[in-house]
Amino acid sequence: MATVRPYNEKDKKRVQDICLANAECLDSPEETQKYILLMYCNYYIEQEPENCFVAVNDEDEAVGYIICAENYEKYEKTFKEIYLNQCAAISPKRYVEAKLDLLSHSMFKNSYSAHFHIDIDDNYQRQGLGSLLISALKDHLSRKNINGMMMVCGEDNINAINFYKKNGLKDLITTKMGHAMALDFEE
Repeated sequence: MATVRPYNEKDKKRVQDICLANAECLDSPEETQKYILLMYCNYYIEQEPENCFVAVNDEDEAVGYIICAENYEKYEKTFKEIYLNQCAAISPKRYVEAKLDLLSHSMFKNSYSAHFHIDIDDNYQRQGLGSLLISALKDHLSRKNINGMMMVCGEDNINAINFYKKNGLKDLITTKMGHAMALDFEE
Protein backbone atom coordinates (compact mmCIF):
# COMPACT_ATOMS: atom_id res chain seq x y z
CA MET A 1 0.00 0.00 0.00
CA ALA A 2 1.53 3.30 -1.09
CA THR A 3 1.58 6.27 1.29
CA VAL A 4 2.59 9.94 1.08
CA ARG A 5 5.41 11.56 3.04
CA PRO A 6 7.65 14.62 2.75
CA TYR A 7 10.43 14.45 0.17
CA ASN A 8 13.97 13.83 1.39
CA GLU A 9 17.36 13.71 -0.33
CA LYS A 10 17.35 9.93 -0.70
CA ASP A 11 14.39 10.32 -3.11
CA LYS A 12 16.25 12.54 -5.59
CA LYS A 13 17.33 9.93 -8.16
CA ARG A 14 13.97 8.17 -8.14
CA VAL A 15 12.06 11.46 -8.49
CA GLN A 16 14.28 12.43 -11.41
CA ASP A 17 13.74 9.02 -13.04
CA ILE A 18 9.95 9.35 -12.71
CA CYS A 19 10.13 12.85 -14.19
CA LEU A 20 12.09 11.58 -17.20
CA ALA A 21 9.85 8.54 -17.64
CA ASN A 22 6.66 10.61 -17.63
CA ALA A 23 8.22 13.04 -20.11
CA GLU A 24 9.05 9.97 -22.23
CA CYS A 25 12.74 10.92 -22.14
CA LEU A 26 14.46 7.91 -20.56
CA ASP A 27 15.99 6.97 -23.91
CA SER A 28 16.52 10.55 -25.09
CA PRO A 29 19.92 12.20 -25.53
CA GLU A 30 21.61 13.41 -22.35
CA GLU A 31 21.00 17.06 -23.29
CA THR A 32 17.25 16.46 -23.53
CA GLN A 33 17.19 14.70 -20.17
CA LYS A 34 19.19 17.50 -18.57
CA TYR A 35 16.78 20.10 -19.94
CA ILE A 36 13.70 18.23 -18.68
CA LEU A 37 15.21 17.92 -15.20
CA LEU A 38 16.25 21.58 -15.15
CA MET A 39 12.77 22.72 -16.14
CA TYR A 40 10.48 20.36 -14.29
CA CYS A 41 12.34 18.83 -11.36
CA ASN A 42 15.68 20.07 -10.08
CA TYR A 43 14.74 23.58 -8.97
CA TYR A 44 11.99 22.26 -6.73
CA ILE A 45 13.89 19.43 -5.04
CA GLU A 46 17.10 21.47 -4.73
CA GLN A 47 15.70 24.87 -3.73
CA GLU A 48 12.37 24.08 -2.03
CA PRO A 49 12.48 20.47 -0.82
CA GLU A 50 10.24 21.43 2.09
CA ASN A 51 7.45 21.97 -0.46
CA CYS A 52 7.80 18.55 -2.06
CA PHE A 53 6.06 15.27 -1.24
CA VAL A 54 6.48 11.73 -2.49
CA ALA A 55 4.20 8.74 -2.70
CA VAL A 56 6.17 5.69 -1.58
CA ASN A 57 5.64 1.94 -1.86
CA ASP A 58 6.05 -0.59 0.95
CA GLU A 59 9.85 -0.43 0.52
CA ASP A 60 9.77 3.38 1.03
CA GLU A 61 10.76 3.89 -2.62
CA ALA A 62 9.29 6.96 -4.33
CA VAL A 63 6.66 5.99 -6.91
CA GLY A 64 5.27 9.47 -7.45
CA TYR A 65 5.77 13.05 -6.38
CA ILE A 66 4.35 16.54 -6.20
CA ILE A 67 6.91 19.34 -6.20
CA CYS A 68 6.16 22.99 -5.64
CA ALA A 69 7.50 26.52 -5.69
CA GLU A 70 5.50 28.41 -3.09
CA ASN A 71 6.38 31.92 -4.29
CA TYR A 72 6.67 32.68 -8.00
CA GLU A 73 8.87 35.77 -7.52
CA LYS A 74 11.43 33.76 -5.53
CA TYR A 75 11.20 30.91 -8.04
CA GLU A 76 11.74 33.18 -11.05
CA LYS A 77 14.71 34.98 -9.46
CA THR A 78 16.46 31.77 -8.43
CA PHE A 79 15.62 29.98 -11.68
CA LYS A 80 17.11 32.82 -13.71
CA GLU A 81 20.23 32.96 -11.52
CA ILE A 82 20.98 29.22 -11.45
CA TYR A 83 19.01 27.20 -14.00
CA LEU A 84 18.34 29.43 -17.02
CA ASN A 85 22.02 29.66 -17.98
CA GLN A 86 22.24 25.88 -17.82
CA CYS A 87 19.34 25.70 -20.29
CA ALA A 88 21.16 28.19 -22.54
CA ALA A 89 24.29 26.02 -22.39
CA ILE A 90 22.28 23.14 -23.86
CA SER A 91 21.13 25.20 -26.86
CA PRO A 92 19.63 28.57 -27.81
CA LYS A 93 16.34 26.77 -28.53
CA ARG A 94 16.20 25.36 -25.00
CA TYR A 95 16.91 28.82 -23.58
CA VAL A 96 13.93 30.27 -25.48
CA GLU A 97 11.72 27.35 -24.41
CA ALA A 98 12.70 27.94 -20.78
CA LYS A 99 11.87 31.65 -21.02
CA LEU A 100 8.46 30.83 -22.53
CA ASP A 101 7.79 28.30 -19.78
CA LEU A 102 8.48 30.99 -17.18
CA LEU A 103 5.89 33.18 -18.90
CA SER A 104 3.25 30.46 -18.73
CA HIS A 105 3.33 30.62 -14.94
CA SER A 106 4.03 34.33 -14.50
CA MET A 107 0.64 35.31 -15.96
CA PHE A 108 -1.00 34.10 -12.75
CA LYS A 109 1.63 34.94 -10.13
CA ASN A 110 -0.52 37.60 -8.46
CA SER A 111 -3.48 35.26 -7.98
CA TYR A 112 -1.53 32.03 -7.46
CA SER A 113 2.01 32.52 -6.19
CA ALA A 114 2.49 28.75 -5.82
CA HIS A 115 2.79 26.37 -8.76
CA PHE A 116 3.43 22.64 -8.87
CA HIS A 117 4.36 19.62 -10.95
CA ILE A 118 3.11 16.11 -10.26
CA ASP A 119 4.08 12.74 -11.72
CA ILE A 120 3.26 9.15 -10.82
CA ASP A 121 5.10 6.03 -11.98
CA ASP A 122 2.95 4.29 -14.62
CA ASN A 123 2.70 1.16 -12.44
CA TYR A 124 1.11 3.16 -9.60
CA GLN A 125 -1.33 5.36 -11.51
CA ARG A 126 -5.09 5.17 -10.98
CA GLN A 127 -4.68 4.17 -7.34
CA GLY A 128 -5.55 7.54 -5.80
CA LEU A 129 -1.95 8.61 -5.21
CA GLY A 130 -2.24 11.77 -7.28
CA SER A 131 -5.21 12.91 -5.22
CA LEU A 132 -3.32 12.14 -1.99
CA LEU A 133 -0.33 14.14 -3.20
CA ILE A 134 -2.46 17.15 -4.17
CA SER A 135 -4.19 16.99 -0.78
CA ALA A 136 -0.85 16.81 1.07
CA LEU A 137 0.50 19.84 -0.78
CA LYS A 138 -2.73 21.80 -0.35
CA ASP A 139 -2.70 21.16 3.42
CA HIS A 140 0.99 22.09 3.62
CA LEU A 141 0.55 25.36 1.71
CA SER A 142 -2.63 26.25 3.61
CA ARG A 143 -0.67 26.05 6.88
CA LYS A 144 1.68 28.64 5.34
CA ASN A 145 -1.29 30.93 4.58
CA ILE A 146 -0.99 30.43 0.83
CA ASN A 147 -4.47 30.57 -0.67
CA GLY A 148 -4.04 28.60 -3.89
CA MET A 149 -1.77 26.90 -6.39
CA MET A 150 -1.66 26.51 -10.14
CA MET A 151 -0.09 24.36 -12.81
CA VAL A 152 0.21 24.07 -16.58
CA CYS A 153 -0.18 20.85 -18.55
CA GLY A 154 -0.34 20.03 -22.23
CA GLU A 155 -3.39 21.56 -23.88
CA ASP A 156 -4.27 18.18 -25.39
CA ASN A 157 -3.63 16.12 -22.23
CA ILE A 158 -7.30 15.34 -21.60
CA ASN A 159 -6.59 12.66 -18.97
CA ALA A 160 -4.54 15.12 -16.90
CA ILE A 161 -7.09 17.90 -17.30
CA ASN A 162 -9.88 15.57 -16.13
CA PHE A 163 -7.74 14.41 -13.18
CA TYR A 164 -7.11 18.00 -12.10
CA LYS A 165 -10.79 18.90 -12.43
CA LYS A 166 -11.68 15.87 -10.30
CA ASN A 167 -9.33 17.30 -7.67
CA GLY A 168 -10.96 20.73 -7.67
CA LEU A 169 -8.75 22.67 -10.06
CA LYS A 170 -10.48 25.11 -12.37
CA ASP A 171 -9.54 26.15 -15.89
CA LEU A 172 -7.66 29.43 -16.21
CA ILE A 173 -6.56 29.65 -19.85
CA THR A 174 -5.41 27.53 -22.77
CA THR A 175 -2.59 28.85 -24.95
CA LYS A 176 0.04 27.37 -27.21
CA MET A 177 2.16 27.04 -24.07
CA GLY A 178 -0.39 24.77 -22.39
CA HIS A 179 -3.55 24.52 -20.33
CA ALA A 180 -3.33 26.45 -17.05
CA MET A 181 -5.46 25.38 -14.08
CA ALA A 182 -5.65 26.44 -10.44
CA LEU A 183 -6.94 25.33 -7.08
CA ASP A 184 -8.31 27.97 -4.70
CA PHE A 185 -7.96 26.79 -1.12
CA GLU A 186 -10.65 29.14 0.20
CA GLU A 187 -13.47 27.87 -2.05
